[in-house]
Amino acid sequence: MWSVATTADLPFELIVALAPQSVAKNRNAGLDRASQDVVAFLDDDVLLPAHWLSRLVEALAGARDLGAVSARLTFADGRPQMRDAALGGADGPAATTIPGTCFVYSRRRVNDQRFDHRYRGSQWEDTDWVWHVHQRGLRTVVCRDVHVVHEHQVGPKPHLEDNMRYFLGKWGRLPTVTECATIDRDELRAWSRPPIPGAVEQ
Repeated sequence: MWSVATTADLPFELIVALAPQSVAKNRNAGLDRASQDVVAFLDDDVLLPAHWLSRLVEALAGARDLGAVSARLTFADGRPQMRDAALGGADGPAATTIPGTCFVYSRRRVNDQRFDHRYRGSQWEDTDWVWHVHQRGLRTVVCRDVHVVHEHQVGPKPHLEDNMRYFLGKWGRLPTVTECATIDRDELRAWSRPPIPGAVEQ
């Protein structure tokens, strides 16, 4: 809440969904309470940069075939959480399955698409939502110039496999590598920190 209050550069209403239920149910409960057309969903473990909101909204407004716009995610130490090949602005790739960590969309444009409450806990409900948006002929993209720190902690996800099976049964397939923006483990292991500009190597 502090991060939102200190960085949001457009008028906003803040809705916090903390009920002990799934992410999908909490997000739908938040939408039930929302009064505005443009919605920004944020996980509770993100740190936001200045002007993130206006930049994402500007990208969304810049193309009528955009269903949602996400920020670029990094770990707190600078490691990327997203593949460079999947990043772009309003003219970015058409089939990017964006993460639900931080994204903006127009409720009218997606016909107030809701999250499937049959997903338990967390994981896969966001991809499901994005694919429904794609079915409407809309694109979802990542803004390369909006960097959001996602303090993601890898831990046990008890419903991960069940949710993946449900997704597979519902859609008949899983996302391909080119459809996903998220970096994989091999790409993450191969990443090396770029040199500091102007630094002299010893």
